[in-house]
Amino acid sequence: MRGSARHLILHRAGEYEMEKQTGVKRAISARKHIREFAVAYSEKCGRTPAYIERDILSAKKINHISLGEYEWTGYSELSDAQKRSISTLWTRAEFRKTYTDRRYICLLMNKYIFSKVFSDFYGRRCVFSRDADAKLLRELAEDTGKVVYKPNCKGQGKGVRVLPCADEAEALDSMELIRSSGDGIIEEYIVQHDALTRVNPGAVSIIRFYTVCAPSGSYLFAPVLTTAIEKEISNGCQDALTAMIDIRTGEVVTDAVDQNKYTDHAAHPVTGTVFKGLKMPFWEESIDMMRRAVPLASKISNIGWDIAVTEKGPLIIEANTIPGFNTAQYRGYSWLTDGYGYQPLFDEINGRPFKPDSRYDRVILSLG
Repeated sequence: MRGSARHLILHRAGEYEMEKQTGVKRAISARKHIREFAVAYSEKCGRTPAYIERDILSAKKINHISLGEYEWTGYSELSDAQKRSISTLWTRAEFRKTYTDRRYICLLMNKYIFSKVFSDFYGRRCVFSRDADAKLLRELAEDTGKVVYKPNCKGQGKGVRVLPCADEAEALDSMELIRSSGDGIIEEYIVQHDALTRVNPGAVSIIRFYTVCAPSGSYLFAPVLTTAIEKEISNGCQDALTAMIDIRTGEVVTDAVDQNKYTDHAAHPVTGTVFKGLKMPFWEESIDMMRRAVPLASKISNIGWDIAVTEKGPLIIEANTIPGFNTAQYRGYSWLTDGYGYQPLFDEINGRPFKPDSRYDRVILSLG
């Protein structure tokens, strides 16, 4: 064997051995992390650390559950059938890989393109940041004294800013900040319906709808009310509260939860408005809007749609290709579906198309 070939073989063998050792180290580290989590979580749920550790390892074989999802769903207290019904980030990602045509992702990721494709449901003026100047900002802020800037291709509310433009000086400062923040869109600030202003006058509260589009059918499901606590942006990944809405009636049927602190709130901590029993305005119109909007993005398998409601009716804020899903499967809300999760909606990838089930009547609506 020539020296160069032998050297290459030995080099690759060394790389393989290093990769194998790295994999072993990662496995040991992951197992240690699970064991530490089991000890801490056992004190909360009343199960032994050994039981929790075994249960997590079993769950990872079923649906690749994360430790956060395990705790959030109250997984250790579920029956075997309920455990199999839990949808995880991993199972939804596999569904998305199978049923999403990636050529259409830009419809949602690029906020300027999104505003044009869904212009019939947008309900506010919007411009590309490169086309804006301080004068245009003043025009967009004529009614409210402020505008909203959103950077392209970002999620979880990252980079979104509410900017003051009540006078020329503010508009110039805001324009300078926008130019330093990269490409994005600038739009009119939404004035929400009075019913939602009473919940939180300092930020626009949003309603999150989820959709699934698969060969066997499309479904609208798990509507969630999201409202900020003290920030200017309502986003469940940040300083916000979320509560479940009955999809049939538009009525909030749970208390709200802070996803970051795992705390429940019967009322908004600032305004004192009670969540349970709140009726979302223009609910039938919101459902109808979703029926008309979803087909425009039917090539994208699972989407989280954020809408606002004004005195004139609902409008779409944006849509997300990898939406957070914590609230829908929060252990405190599991009574809505008799303790079952939403994996049946994503089981078409396993050869099991979703079949309507009475336990999901309050949270799932067929779109045909």
